[in-house]
Amino acid sequence: MREYNLLLTGFLLISLIMPAFLVEPCNAAFIPSNNITLERNGMTWEYQEQITGNESIIFRSFIDLQAGNKDKFVNAWEILKAETFLRDQMREALKTKSDVKLNGTPDLIKVTDVDFCISKEALGKVLKNTSITSSASVNYIFEKEVNQSTNIWFMGTPNSIVTITLPAGFNIEKIEGLENKSQEPEGNRVALKGNFNPEKNITLWISENESYKAAMQERERNIEQNAENKTNETVNKTETIEKVGKAVEARKTPEFIKNIYTWFYQIVQKVNLV
Repeated sequence: MREYNLLLTGFLLISLIMPAFLVEPCNAAFIPSNNITLERNGMTWEYQEQITGNESIIFRSFIDLQAGNKDKFVNAWEILKAETFLRDQMREALKTKSDVKLNGTPDLIKVTDVDFCISKEALGKVLKNTSITSSASVNYIFEKEVNQSTNIWFMGTPNSIVTITLPAGFNIEKIEGLENKSQEPEGNRVALKGNFNPEKNITLWISENESYKAAMQERERNIEQNAENKTNETVNKTETIEKVGKAVEARKTPEFIKNIYTWFYQIVQKVNLV
């Protein structure tokens, strides 16, 4: 029996969902790739696989049997039902066995969202062996932000391609389990590229770049100072407007009294003339 460990952690285990289909060897393969984006307080793991040859027939058969009416044909409604089924299976698999650990434990990590998508190439007769692309995305939050003494462990498909993008301003201190590795700058981030090893585990030790950290702290101080300056400017403008208003009112008051006096004087003069 040919076994496939198709998970972000093993979430798409066709060997578990459909063991009967994997009794005989297949002529093609699942070709998986991973894109992991780390942030200080969480991460996103995007997974994509291309299913080719006889295995695309197996996958269409799975959709027809699990989500369809077993008529040897896959339609759009059956694909939607299969996506929902696989999304639920993925979520349950991640509850059972986490594919990420922070500082050696999965307890600091929580899955917040799971999505699964099957390409329209799955439409049509079950026996059609054209390739199908399936993709998944899982969002996680960290109970503890990554910092100077953080290590992160990932479990993926053996030998699959992976890109891991570090949080802004972080550097790699040590790597285990990443084969054919390369490192490239992407703006203020570092992107690691390579393959999961046959043991399917990668561990990263990362640290914050001190110069970047200092620059961010200075930026925050500038933002706070600018906000304070704007507040002071607003207060000063308000005080100035109030003072001008009072001065105008002060000028208006004597003028009003003067006009009243002139009017009264004119009346008196008229009376005297009479």
